[in-house]
Amino acid sequence: MTEYLPAIIAVAVTGFAVVSKRLGRSVVTGTMAFTAVGLAVGPQGFDLVDFSGLFGQPEFVSLVLTGALVVVLFTDASAINASSWHDDVIPARLLGIGLPLAILLGWVAALVVLGDLELWEAAVLGAMLAPTDAALGKAVVSNPRVPARIRQSLNIESGLNDGITIPLFLVFLETARAAETSRQVGRLLAELIQQVGLAVVVGVLVGALGARAIRWGRTSGWADRYALQVGLLALAVVAYAVAVPLGGSGFIAAWVAGLMFGRTNRAVPEVDESLAVYAETTGDLLTMLSFFVLGIYLGPVLAAVTWQIALYAVLSLTAIRLFSVAVSLLGRDMRRSTVLYIGWFGPRGLATIILTIEIIDGSGLDHASTIADAALFTVGLSVLAHGMTAWWGSNKYADVVAAHPDRESLAENAPTTVDVRVPLRSRHLRSASD
Repeated sequence: MTEYLPAIIAVAVTGFAVVSKRLGRSVVTGTMAFTAVGLAVGPQGFDLVDFSGLFGQPEFVSLVLTGALVVVLFTDASAINASSWHDDVIPARLLGIGLPLAILLGWVAALVVLGDLELWEAAVLGAMLAPTDAALGKAVVSNPRVPARIRQSLNIESGLNDGITIPLFLVFLETARAAETSRQVGRLLAELIQQVGLAVVVGVLVGALGARAIRWGRTSGWADRYALQVGLLALAVVAYAVAVPLGGSGFIAAWVAGLMFGRTNRAVPEVDESLAVYAETTGDLLTMLSFFVLGIYLGPVLAAVTWQIALYAVLSLTAIRLFSVAVSLLGRDMRRSTVLYIGWFGPRGLATIILTIEIIDGSGLDHASTIADAALFTVGLSVLAHGMTAWWGSNKYADVVAAHPDRESLAENAPTTVDVRVPLRSRHLRSASD
């Protein structure tokens, strides 16, 4: 039956496409649907996939997941950095205070709850589960009834925290490997500097030069718009494909390239946001396929989950996230309902899945299976919990804000200095009849 797997995937994609608008306002999200299909065809369902073969021949998995994260890192970063997002202090606090605190608390909780993990292995897990993914609950950042300042803060946080977390993940992973293999500290530092430094250099060059090339093609009249859309997608691939052979991190390179592309385009009105449509649509498709892969892996995890892993997942999605957000928003005059809204809607998604596969495929850590099981179970729980509450929760929160007797003076309703573009995978696309 494995030969029918491509057909099953294609049918699932088509089925999602024809009901995607309706799903946007229901308790069933696209990520939930694709994860469920993966569970159904996996070893705990109809067993249409050779699970051992999936591990033994990871080319398909690596291609889909790597491609998804590369494109998403580039497009999300370019969308966010095309605006002066730093003019609002809320996303800066979420990234500068909330994100490091979430990693630290996740690190400590992993040591306490998952007692088998070594010190730096726990740090790896804490970093893996820190990034958020707004696409898991699109209504949270696209529901126009929610104050624009809050929607933009969540969108900016989701778009930038992946790229901030990945270097920390690499540092913790290499340190954990060094601790378990007695590798010299000097060699470890050299490898880390190479991975991050080369990635930054490649990303800056590809993003800046690529933006100028696309601008020239647009303004000179030499390029068709559809070709430029393909070229924009290719820039993300170029950044990854150049950095990796040089010894740099391809993911960091793609993210930095996206930042540079967005920064350059801020002053280039001739290059409008419609050029990103093809790249973002491709990223959205690859994201859905990534959650299909998650469903396949998730089956065996659910069958063998321990109470310690379940407890850690709940803590990661609730107490750790909520406390980190609450601390980061101290002194900003945010109401308790706002802190709860931002704190709850920090779903874990694509970045965590890809980093988990990195752990599974060849990290060499002694407790790699425990780290992977905890990460995948947390993402699976997030897909369900955040997906089911996104539309209801966004409207409930909007009702609370609207009912305030002096709502116009609320800090949440403070006018935003800039309209941050929401990537397609985090939007609800509505027609004029909505």
